[in-house]
Amino acid sequence: MFNNLPYSPLHSREWLEKYLKKNFYTKKYDRFMWWRSFTLRNNPLSNRHPLRDRIINGDFDLGSFVFEIELVEHRINDKFKEIGHDPVQYLEAISLDRARIKRLKEDRDKDEAKKLDELQRAFLCEFKMTKDQYQKEVVKAHKDLLTFYFKMETKYGLRAVTLPFKPKGLRLASERC
Repeated sequence: MFNNLPYSPLHSREWLEKYLKKNFYTKKYDRFMWWRSFTLRNNPLSNRHPLRDRIINGDFDLGSFVFEIELVEHRINDKFKEIGHDPVQYLEAISLDRARIKRLKEDRDKDEAKKLDELQRAFLCEFKMTKDQYQKEVVKAHKDLLTFYFKMETKYGLRAVTLPFKPKGLRLASERC
């Protein structure tokens, strides 16, 4: 009946709700971050963990923001169907949803930039590769991040990691005598 809806989300509402419920926790209301509805299921690992473990844990996966935006777009479409063509009432009804989309997009952009920067630093620390080599390799198509990791591991090899500090309680054999 409605061909000219304001938004056209990529996924259906049922698929989005199922995906978000499976991969993210529903977040309780937080007055400081009221626009977010979901949070990560697995806590991100620290930088001290190996890159492969962080990839498997999902630290660099797409966040919930993209899917939350689509869910809000479905809500706006529903309000458009309910209200009809009264622009004043419609704009009043969706003002909160529009603010939610704006903030979710800002959070998505910050999150993606942070993850990409962190991923680049992790690859440069883990493998014997330069920044230019990383930039050339990352542009090529890969199945997923884990296959990219293994391909870089075979192509460039791992860096020998030396501890920047002596762990507490570690003594050399010569010190023990």
